[in-house]
Amino acid sequence: MSQSALETQEYDGVTVIILGEQYDNLDEPALLAAADELLEIARTADPPQIVVDMGRTKFFGSAFLGTLFRVWRRLTSRGGKMCVCSATGPCAEVLEVTQVNRLWDLHETREAAVESMKS
Repeated sequence: MSQSALETQEYDGVTVIILGEQYDNLDEPALLAAADELLEIARTADPPQIVVDMGRTKFFGSAFLGTLFRVWRRLTSRGGKMCVCSATGPCAEVLEVTQVNRLWDLHETREAAVESMKS
């Protein structure tokens, strides 16, 4: 891959990571390509507040959930936090079933996620 598959945007001190269209299905090969980049963003975000926008993601497996946990741990070790937004269909179901909302907030929109991080 010659260019990044992750788009980042900054909103009032909150870093939003938008998974690229090539990550509409986060299977193992796609995940391996993005995991290092996600972890690097978690290491360098200043302040360490990240929203992961899953609006373009239609499916993900346990490996991606594991990567999200690693990103979250990296952020919390720096005094930061993370939330997820725009997950729908099977992605939203996986997040609900695994009860990750006990660790980070889940929001329907990017705007709601950014607002929650600022408070």
